[in-house]
Parts: sequence; C-alpha cells; structure tokens
Amino acid sequence: MRNTLDQANSPYLLQHKDNPVYWQQWSDEIITLAKEMDKPILLSVGYSSCHWCHVMAHESFEDQSVADVMNEHFINIKLDREERPDLDKTYQLAHQLLNRQAGGWPLTTILDPHTLVPFFSGTYFPKEPRHGLPAFTELLQKISEVYRDKKGDIAEQNQRLTQALRVVAGGETGGKSDSSSSTKSLAEALCSSIIERHDFRYGGMEGAPKFPQPAIWYSALHLLESKDLEARNVEALSQAVIGSLQGFSRYGLFDHLAGGFFRYCVDERWDIPHFEKMLYDNGQLLSLMSEAGHYFADGELMQSVDLTIRWLEEQMLAPEGGFYSALDADSLDEQGVSREGAYYCWSPQQLDFLSDEEQQFAKAYYGLNDTANFEGQWHLVTRKAWRDVAEETQVHQKQAPILMESARQQMKLVRDTRPLPFRDDKLLTSWNALTLQGLLQAKKAGSKAVSDGLINGCRQYLREKVWLNKQLWACFKDGKAYQQGFLDDYGYLAKALLLSLADTFSQQNWSWLKQLCDILWQEFADQERGGFYFTSDHQETVITRHKSWSDDAMPNSAAQALEAVWVVAEMTGDTERQIFIEKSLLQAGSEAEQAPLQYPSVIRLLEVWQQGLELWVLRGEGFELPPLQEYLATGLNPGRWVFALEKGINDPVLEEKFPATEQLSAYCCREHQCFPVIDDFEALKEFANRNVN
Repeated sequence: MRNTLDQANSPYLLQHKDNPVYWQQWSDEIITLAKEMDKPILLSVGYSSCHWCHVMAHESFEDQSVADVMNEHFINIKLDREERPDLDKTYQLAHQLLNRQAGGWPLTTILDPHTLVPFFSGTYFPKEPRHGLPAFTELLQKISEVYRDKKGDIAEQNQRLTQALRVVAGGETGGKSDSSSSTKSLAEALCSSIIERHDFRYGGMEGAPKFPQPAIWYSALHLLESKDLEARNVEALSQAVIGSLQGFSRYGLFDHLAGGFFRYCVDERWDIPHFEKMLYDNGQLLSLMSEAGHYFADGELMQSVDLTIRWLEEQMLAPEGGFYSALDADSLDEQGVSREGAYYCWSPQQLDFLSDEEQQFAKAYYGLNDTANFEGQWHLVTRKAWRDVAEETQVHQKQAPILMESARQQMKLVRDTRPLPFRDDKLLTSWNALTLQGLLQAKKAGSKAVSDGLINGCRQYLREKVWLNKQLWACFKDGKAYQQGFLDDYGYLAKALLLSLADTFSQQNWSWLKQLCDILWQEFADQERGGFYFTSDHQETVITRHKSWSDDAMPNSAAQALEAVWVVAEMTGDTERQIFIEKSLLQAGSEAEQAPLQYPSVIRLLEVWQQGLELWVLRGEGFELPPLQEYLATGLNPGRWVFALEKGINDPVLEEKFPATEQLSAYCCREHQCFPVIDDFEALKEFANRNVN
C-alpha cells in the first residue's frame, strides 16, 4: 500500500499526502480491503484549520517510527470532517457514548472493519506520554492486541453501541407532547437557562473556553418579542443579549483591523482567541449582529458587520462568487517559524509608522499600554470606548473617530504584508448558504458594506456550480462539485432563498426554493414521525441515519428546513405538509423539554407556531411596493414573512391564492386563516398592528 491522499480534493487531506502513513480516503474499496485483510481501521478525523490536528500530525503522522506501527497494524483512513459531516456526526456520537464525554478534533477512532462500529475512540494523542495520555505507538500496539485476542468482547460491545447509536442518533428518545402550553414553558425555560448561565460581567456564557454560540443568542433575540415571557425576564434577557454581542465585537473574538470573528476564546474575558476564522461562524454572526444591531440601534455592532463583510470580500471571496472555508490559526512569524496568532499580534515598537498622536490613541484604545496578553505580544482588544480614550488623550470628540480610523487602516496595511495564514480554499455549500443568509440580513439592517453584487454573486455560485441536474452538491474545489448534499446544504440554502425572496421576489428563486423543498420532503423527511434525516434516502448509511433537533456549532438544519417547508406550504396551501409541520414541531418540543439550552432554534420555531405564522403577499407595480414592504418588514417580527411580487410574476399557485388586480393589493394570512385583500396603506397599517385572536 501507499499514501493515496495526493488524489484528494480536500486541502486538509492534501496536507497529509507526504506523510509516511499509508493514508487512504474513505471508500467502499478500502473498507472491503480492510475486511479481507481483517485489519482494524484507524479513522483520523480533522480539518485544515484545526490547531491540535496540526500538532498531532507533526508529532506522529510525519514520524516514520509511528507510521510503521500504524501501517503494520491498521488500515489508515484520513477524513475531512467538513467534507463528510455525516460520518463525523456518527463517530463523534460514538466517542461520546464510549467515553461519556464530548469528543472534538482530531478524532482518533478505531473501527471494526466488518461493522464499521468503533471499539475504541479518543482525540489527540502525543507521540510520547504527556498530559496524562499514553504514547501513541504504545496505545496502538495494545489496541491491535485487543482486536486480535478479544474479538468476542469487541463484538458484544459493538452490538450494544450500535443499538445505542441508533436510538440516540435516530431521535427515538423522549415521548410525545401535544400540550399547547408546552411552548410557553419551553420559552420560559430557555430564557431562565440563558439568564442563569449568562456571564453578566463579560458576556456570553460563564466559564472558559468561550464560544459565541450564535444559535442561542439568535433565538434569545427573537424571544424579546415573545408574549410568553414576563417583563422582568425580558429585561434580563435583553441585557444578556446586548452584553454578549458587545463582548463578541469589543474584545479578542473580533479582528478589529480587518473584520471577521475567530472561532472561540480560551479565557472568560474574550481576550485571547483560538485564531482560526471559520466561514460558518461568520455567516451566523453576520445574521445575529445585523438583526441585533438594527433592533438595539447599536452602531458598534453594525460596524462589526461592515468590517466582517469587507473581510469576506477581501480575503475569502472566490472567483466563482462563493466564499472559501477557513483561515488557519497558525502562520509564519518574523523568523519564519509557524506560530499561532503570528499574523494578528503586535508589539508597541511595531507602530512606529503611525504619527505620535495616532500611536498614543491606538495604544490606549487597543490596550497596548497594558501588560502583553499573548505570549509576550498584544492581541488587539478594546477595553474602553473611544470617547473615553479621546477624553484621556485630550483628543476632540469629532477628531477621535477620524484619528482612530486612520490608525486602523495603516495598521491593517502593515499587517497585510505579513504571510497570510493557510486558507482552506474549498467551498462548502452549507457554509456559503449561512453566509448568504448573513449578507441578506445585513442588507435588511442597512449595512454600508454589503452590496447586491456580493449577494447575487454568492447566490449565483450556489445555483450554477453546486445545483446541478436538480441535485445539490456539498463541496466545490478546482472547478468541480463533489459529495452529495446533506440536510445542512438543503436546509440552510432553503432558508437563504426565503430571505432572498423577502428581499426581492423572483420567479427563478421561487421555483428553485420549491424544488429544494420537494427534495427535502421526498428524500430527507421522516413523513411518518416528523423531522428530517441528515442524509437523504439514497446516500450511504454508516451504522445509522441521524435525526436531531439540537443545535451545535451550526444552527439545527432540520429547524431551518422545517421553516422553509412550512412557509412554502402556507404559500401554496399544501395541507399534507402543514400536518407534517405540526407533527414535527410536537416531536421537536418533546425533545427540547429535556435540555432547552441545546434546542434554541426549535424553541424559536415553536414560539412562532404558538403565536401564528404571518404571511404577507404584496401585488402591484414595482414603484408601489417598497413603502408597504419596508413598513411590514421593519422591526423584529420573528413569525412575519413579507413578499412583494411585481407585475409580471405569474406563478399559477400564487396567482390563485394571491391574485394580481388592477390596483395595489396586500394579502395577509395568519393564525391559520387568510383575510380579505387590503388596497389602502392606512388600512394595512391598522391591520398589521392589530392582534388577531
């Protein structure tokens, strides 16, 4: 055998193509070979910007003595978790069940080749004993002996683990709930959990490390308009939301020079991040920061939105119009040594290119007068408002923003000359769809940086490069789409198209959305019990098909898929799918009762269901529609969707339910009933603000 990763598309796999380990890609042929040779499979899962993946690679996978042990006793498969999230979900869950603790990356798991069920699982292992962990080679030799000598024990364990995986991954836990009061109690429970665990000093949740957890705060923001929460809880929740988002944007999670958010911070103060930037984080945070910035009229949040969009356009935009996946945490420092955070950190003497006044202001604003906060250097944070810095440095309030912006731009230009961290240049459909959602939310919120060209380019990439023959592909690189799409891809894109239609309704995007919803219904939906599987009914199934309503680093794609199918079903009058929506939400609510903080997306949807989905369809000339559309779409209305159809859009189904007339017409359907057409702006305002019981 030999290392065959030189044939891979994934930048992560290509990083390992010169390892002495005989790495293989996941394939039926390799699995068959492992069965024939009766060799256990060593499955190593990671991604290109994973710091500890790099550490383990340098320590072990590049070492010939380690490779010799791996090659002798195992069939070694390297997997990019971003290309195969289905397999990653399966083996992360298996790790959790085997070890009674969460996994992570790198994931090192040993599979029985005949069943693909893991009988051992861990994460990072050092070459030599360290951190209370055994030496990797010694561990592998013991595992090989266990596989050879105790196959009966392994088979028994595998049987129990397989059963547990199918129960947990298949969403078979929990009972049924049909109480209309459960939605109120779930909203209260989520609110209470957030307030209880919120760090009111620094923002986010208490403890360290700290992740931004956009799904939690996005749902919390929408719950501020809930009728189910007491006023005092709404006030506390509002403080938690704005405090957390300010924490994200003011301190070390945010790149203050170029924009963009890092993946997480290692401390409770949001000071020092793990320096990789992931597209999926930034897409979600664009949506969250945009809606919150508009809702709270917070200029700082909107500034973080604008800078992040500029960063996406400058460093992440691919020629095809979509966005690359990630920037690594490590890069080369001045001595040519790869070091975490080298691209982003400063020492005060590196600011000599600034004027004395700019230096004084920048050092005070970015904390460079304080003790170094990262390995003898400074990662930029803002502990003080610029107005306070202006007062301390005796700079006029009108001059301070100009001075600060001049310093920022010059510092960015100097930093741009440094070696850029490694960029994973594959394009992932799901992450691009989340980013498209963020760009559309930023436009709605009035961002100065977003453009129709950027939005249209991303949407056009998704339509022309990965939507082929009415099938969605999950990955794109070097001009080629590959890997059949998962629920993340279809669900996030369907939600993005809903937002696109709410921005500008087009026949092409409406038709595309309906096709996506048809595929979600036919290939992913569990029509009998409710919910969606992560893989389609014709994709590879390893051990089990996953079905879950919980959020993780990305928002729950079943919830986004359900929202899209729901709105389209209401628009088209599809009663079969409307029944499915209710069945799914009841199932999701039952699951969410067990741990509300893990199910914020579901609870947000249940709140909409309880209050009633509200659809507005406006028909008229192009110049007539914007005032009505802007009035209805302004503000935080979680259950309201507004679509403005100019004359010339003649979808037969929409024409039957919302017919165009000679004059401006507004149709509203809410709380499972449709109302007479409205043809007067003042009447529309009155009706829109009236509670319907």
